[in-house]
Amino acid sequence: MVKDIGVNVSDNLSLKKGEKLRVPQYLNFGGSATTLRMMIPILSVLGGEVVLDGNESLRRRPITAIVEALAGQIRFSSNYLPVTMTGKLKENYVRIRGDESSQYISGFIYAFSLVNGGDIEIIPPLSSKSYIHMTIDLINALGGSVKFTGNRIRVERGEFRDFRGDVPGDYALASFYAIASAITGGEIQIKGLYSPPYYDGDHSIVKIIKNMGVDSRVEGNSWIVSGNGIIKGIKVDVDDMPDLAPSIACIAPFATSETEITGIKRLRIKESDRVSTIKSTLEAFSGNVVVDTDFIKIFPSKLTEGSIICPNDHRIAMMAGVISLRTGGTVENAQCVNKSNPSFWLDLISLGGDIHFT
Repeated sequence: MVKDIGVNVSDNLSLKKGEKLRVPQYLNFGGSATTLRMMIPILSVLGGEVVLDGNESLRRRPITAIVEALAGQIRFSSNYLPVTMTGKLKENYVRIRGDESSQYISGFIYAFSLVNGGDIEIIPPLSSKSYIHMTIDLINALGGSVKFTGNRIRVERGEFRDFRGDVPGDYALASFYAIASAITGGEIQIKGLYSPPYYDGDHSIVKIIKNMGVDSRVEGNSWIVSGNGIIKGIKVDVDDMPDLAPSIACIAPFATSETEITGIKRLRIKESDRVSTIKSTLEAFSGNVVVDTDFIKIFPSKLTEGSIICPNDHRIAMMAGVISLRTGGTVENAQCVNKSNPSFWLDLISLGGDIHFT
């Protein structure tokens, strides 16, 4: 995708800005909502006309917040993909809703860093604030200057320097391995992660499962988990970390008391309606779960062997796979994990899972 706008990318993933960034005629984002949401702001400051498209799953996900934010300067033919985007952001200022996705805001931080700076005003409520903090930390570490005060973000023109290093691992994806260990009585060390910062985010899963009674700790860049105790239920708000909901749902049925997951509004516009698919997946394994508009309650359950047809949602497939390590089970369309973690099933086998492909 970055190649398409003029960034030079070598085989070893070395990136170098081209002579001039450009807007191509057509971009297909596959199933990556993150890439779409961060690219639209960049395209808006470059200016031009481009058709944006994606797979069936991405076509179901609205882009309303950014269409509204850019109204009057950028024309969109629809609030859903495929969409034609035409125009250029004339003022380096945008006012955008914070409840649909923080990824648009991260995208504008990147976009304004490419030009002479800019201002972002966020219309509350703001969801997934932690991801914005991570974006700001990254830009500032590379020589940028971004300040977040109240509901406003100021991006100054920075003096960027070359970066050479490793991209740290993802706690939300790593959490499935950690919870697999917790519910099977094993021990695991997951390397290549980052030290948890002061704000909440996906790294909060370390503390969440610790509060549930699991031996969970970070040492350096490694997360160490031992499943050797009684698991307790918990009440947790995932509004700032929605990708953790399927992971928490994995461990919750094995607890001795109920688990309540709140802040679930945006789970309904993920790769699947995750409120519904978390419920149906747990029920496929005889789980006891109740959902409402603002919560998922999961009760202690005697899970049995289950079978699901995964709705092209990588995290739901991983959730079912981890539960199956305890109960046995079948996951159809299991290859949907390739979106984020193609090695997931082989990793579970390497950890001792008895998994067969058909």
